[in-house]
Amino acid sequence: MHRRDAHRDERGQVLVIVAIAMVTLVAMVGIVIDGGYAWGKQRDTQNGADAIAKAGAVKLAENLAGKSPANTDNDVLTAVTDTMTANVVGLPGAYYTDFDGNLITSSGAPATGTGDAALVGGGFIPPNAGGVQAITDQTFDTFLARVIGITQFTTRATATARAGYLTSVCEADAGCIILPITVPVTVLGCDGSNNPAPLTDSDGDKILWPAPSDVLTVPLCKNGPGNVGWLDWTPTAGGTSELIDAIETPSNIGLKWPGWYYITSTGNVNSKGVEDALNLYKGQVVLIPQFDLTCDTQPSGPGVKDCPIPNVGGNGSNQWYHLAGMSSFKFCTNSGSMPECDIAGPQNYTQGAYINGNNKPTCDTGNGATSCLAGKFVKIVYEGEVQAAPGVNESSSTVGIQLIR
Repeated sequence: MHRRDAHRDERGQVLVIVAIAMVTLVAMVGIVIDGGYAWGKQRDTQNGADAIAKAGAVKLAENLAGKSPANTDNDVLTAVTDTMTANVVGLPGAYYTDFDGNLITSSGAPATGTGDAALVGGGFIPPNAGGVQAITDQTFDTFLARVIGITQFTTRATATARAGYLTSVCEADAGCIILPITVPVTVLGCDGSNNPAPLTDSDGDKILWPAPSDVLTVPLCKNGPGNVGWLDWTPTAGGTSELIDAIETPSNIGLKWPGWYYITSTGNVNSKGVEDALNLYKGQVVLIPQFDLTCDTQPSGPGVKDCPIPNVGGNGSNQWYHLAGMSSFKFCTNSGSMPECDIAGPQNYTQGAYINGNNKPTCDTGNGATSCLAGKFVKIVYEGEVQAAPGVNESSSTVGIQLIR
């Protein structure tokens, strides 16, 4: 009997050891399974924070773009809460920040933390508000980890996005579509001989392009510095066929400004192929770089002073153009979606590009132009690297948002 009792004791001990081992094994498997699930939830929570911060920053960017009436704190709150709902996350807090992403109080002063920071939904947008910080969370049940008493996990994430003026855009392959055209930051005209001649006011100062604008004509005068330029993304090779390809199938490099970029030709290229390619964008908004100086030799750096004074301007094609900003331009169309194109003076624009042949009846607004682009500058928010200052022309500078942390 003693030996049989000892045998039963040994079997009982084995059962305890097996039970402990099973619990340990289940706990380890639970850590792997629930940990992996929690990792995925953390990504979802971060994505939600990113989306909410950007949604709030968009409303601030629209105000920079001159939206009328301007967005209010309630508009920012609506954008934030709608995005929260769409991303199925909690929102413990959304706060206003300055341009550098630092929390600010309702008076626009630096905040010590979330305790005295200006809340989105607090009643008004504080002065100096340049961004939005979002704090998100998600609480979810575990699967196997509850064996060791862990029934829920909570993930938490923070993101800050700011509004400003674009200083760069990505390449075409990454989704940033830029047409290989650059126009001056000032309103372009042609003289009586169809040479480029910027318009000036009564004081002799050059006039900046307005935005948002009514339908207007961008004249293409004779070839020469200061005229509309046709960008070459792969200098110094190129030609009309390459230009057509770059318009039909955007292939722009990533652009950062201010900086110098190579122009293979200027003015009126007088090409049906180029005209047809541009008119693929009838009624659409496109990004177009703007320049403020030309140089007939490769500058030594990105600044306007990096072109030697004797080389500023120059003659003919194969110039370097100093890109100072980016604008959004909507080409005219005859689709009925832009009725203002039909009443833009005697022109009655039916398309956005008039480049092939002599288009003087359409393009000449008293400046002698025989070719032109027709449309209007618009304000649309893009995502990219931004700065607080607008650059050379605040009116037509493209605003954007940037996720900074």
